[in-house]
Amino acid sequence: MPVHKRLYNEAIIRLIISPDGPILIKAGEKGADPTLPDMEFVRTYHDGRWTVYLPGSSLKGVLRAHCERIARTVGGEQLACDPLDPRKSCSAKLKQKAQNGAEAYRQSCFICQLFGNTSLASHLRLTDGYPLGEVKTEERNGVAIDRVFGSVAVGPFNYEVCTEGEFQITIHVKNFTIAQLGLLALVLRDLEAGRIGVGFAKSRGLGRVKAKLDSLVVRYPTSQRQGNAISLIGTKREVGQNDQILGIGCFLSDEERQDYGCTVSDWAPLPQGIGYEENEWGELELALDAPEAIKAVFRNCVSQWREVAKP
Repeated sequence: MPVHKRLYNEAIIRLIISPDGPILIKAGEKGADPTLPDMEFVRTYHDGRWTVYLPGSSLKGVLRAHCERIARTVGGEQLACDPLDPRKSCSAKLKQKAQNGAEAYRQSCFICQLFGNTSLASHLRLTDGYPLGEVKTEERNGVAIDRVFGSVAVGPFNYEVCTEGEFQITIHVKNFTIAQLGLLALVLRDLEAGRIGVGFAKSRGLGRVKAKLDSLVVRYPTSQRQGNAISLIGTKREVGQNDQILGIGCFLSDEERQDYGCTVSDWAPLPQGIGYEENEWGELELALDAPEAIKAVFRNCVSQWREVAKP
């Protein structure tokens, strides 16, 4: 499957997430420490000590759910299937008969093409969010109310929340299309604006977070620059220009583009003054750490997402 067996492009996005109020991502089971609350924050051993952290699996679920929300709003099931529907999900449809990689990718919805399903590997990985410094946690008490009688049904119980701290996460996307990067940019915009909740009891005041873009790296490990043109190493085939951000459609052959449903115009212009340089390994790379420059690149990618979302 070329889109997984080869590496044409990759984007590495680093975020800093901090609580904007109490947040709680519950541990699966109550630990052996009797001093901890009934509902305790997930913990791991990191940097020589036990600490709370933000699991990458939880954060990926949050990002996927919001991507699906946006995609269904503008394109319905064509852009985002219901992964829990046993009949209509991409996983269920693809399971009915054997598929090769290209067919599985082409017949999957837009969201599954990025996040994967049971027949298609994900193009996106998230790291766990570890604290950059000290974090503050506190214990709170609660009860569950009987909806019929209005009395206490369960409780009182106590739970642990994180109220202060900074957590760094890294999003790694390989062999992306520009439309995929554009949709992901909209989700990161909403996360930064506080529109997306994280963790337990989001409807009861918990889960509000703040996010800021820390850095963006776009890399073409198998490409080289010749003047202003970008071409694949070992070939003379030009795939783009130094003032463009290139999606996987630019690298595939005409036959592969047809098989995977990609387009040759899978690119977006880079903002003025931004271009690629060779890193210490000789790879063609765009590295940005200024939030406004990162947002400018993302805004240019959103136009390709809008093209995909057109009826």
